[in-house]
This record gives sequence, structure tokens and C-alpha cells, in this order.
Amino acid sequence: MMLTIVSGLSVLFALAAAALWAWSSLVNLPVIGSAYGAIANLDPFYAALKKVARLNALAAVCAFLSAALQAWALYLSH
Repeated sequence: MMLTIVSGLSVLFALAAAALWAWSSLVNLPVIGSAYGAIANLDPFYAALKKVARLNALAAVCAFLSAALQAWALYLSH
């Protein structure tokens, strides 16, 4: 019973990681404009980068939890 729960949670975290990484790849990064040789209005670009970084960090946490739970499931099975 415990092995099934741990394995199921591992699968759910793996799916969450995949979904978060897919979502982060779809974030629109705005084009950076320039005005008279200087880069103009970087705020939207930085906001998009922060969103991508946050999604990637959450995905990495989910992947770690998935791997840790899978290791626990392997331990429980022996």
C-alpha cells in the first residue's frame, strides 16, 4: 500500500515538473527595443525572465521530489 502511494506521488511530481517546464517554454519574451543606441524599456523583458525563472525553479523542485520519492519506493520494494 505504502509503495503504491509513494510511486503515485512520484508520478504526479514528475508530471508537474513536465507541465511547469512546458509552461515556462511558452512564456512570451518581449522584444527589446533600442532608442538612439540605448536599450529602452527593459521592465517587461525582466518581468518575463523572472516568470520563466520562477517556473523553472518550481519544475526543478518537482523533479527533485519525484526522484526522491522514486528512490524511497525502490527502498520500500526491497
